[in-house]
Amino acid sequence: MATVKQLEAKQTELDIMKWTDSENDVDKCGTYDYCDKCDKSKDYPCARAYFAKNTTTTAKSTATKTTTAKKTTTAKKTTTATKK
Repeated sequence: MATVKQLEAKQTELDIMKWTDSENDVDKCGTYDYCDKCDKSKDYPCARAYFAKNTTTTAKSTATKTTTAKKTTTAKKTTTATKK
């Protein structure tokens, strides 16, 4: 999980983005892809939601890359063993 300093910085960044995006008289709160993870009862709700959404995506991506790398390594070993 992110540190308080990271949460504070990300919340400020997201607040500015929401403010800028909302200048056309349309409140953008709840419209971003990470908003489904939002818990407004917590401090830094947008930042927590952002990190929760992106940590899940990153973890899945890393797991897929690791699995693919293992399959490639195994395939190379099998091919090398067959040639001998």
